[in-house]
Parts: sequence; structure tokens; C-alpha cells
Amino acid sequence: MKTYWLIIAVLLLNLSLLLINDYFPGTLAELGIPAWILFVVIALMVVFSWATVKPRREKKRYMIIFPVLMVGVPLMVMAVLTALGGESQNSLSLASPAVWIGAVLAIWISWLEYTRVSEKKAEKA
Repeated sequence: MKTYWLIIAVLLLNLSLLLINDYFPGTLAELGIPAWILFVVIALMVVFSWATVKPRREKKRYMIIFPVLMVGVPLMVMAVLTALGGESQNSLSLASPAVWIGAVLAIWISWLEYTRVSEKKAEKA
């Protein structure tokens, strides 16, 4: 259980740092963090989550929490960074249709998976 939340926290922290660097270029350099390290850590967390957290993915509450956090937190970070006067260098902003299409698509796919697992569990019962 703790591993699951650690993975989510590390992923969200890395995504947030990358967004901060996008909206305010040079932030990571000022902090002394190479951007490539964040990408490597994200990749490692994804591999680690598939290897260790697989039983948790079948639990319905995790199937709701993970997508909501992974979509909601970056959207909130983008809103805060925009309010602080930042401007995205890679067109990842709240005004970008691609961001909203991706967010809706991620939530929709997660919902489909959630209903599939729910139906499968209902058939077993």
C-alpha cells in the first residue's frame, strides 16, 4: 500500500517539476536538477509500478484514485502556474485542446476499465 502512494507521489512531483520548468524555463537548472533525470525517474516509476503494484490495480478504489490524481494534479499545477504569470513553452496550457482531449481520454479509458473490472467481479459473485 505504501509503495503505491510513494509511486504516485514521485510521479506527481516529477510531472510538477517538469511543468514548472516548462512555464518558467531555467527553474530546474537553478535548482541543479538535470531534466533528463526526471524523465528517467518517471520511466523507472512506471516500470516499478507495473512490477510491484499489479494486485492493487484490480481494486476498484485504486482504479478511480490513480487516474483522477494523474489528470487532476497536473491540471491544477498548470492553473497555478498560469495564475503566477507563467507561459508554457511547449503549448501545454489550459487553453490547449490537446490537453483537454488527453485528460478526457485518460479518464474515459480508466472508466471503461473500471466498469469492465466491476462487471467481471459481478459475474464471479
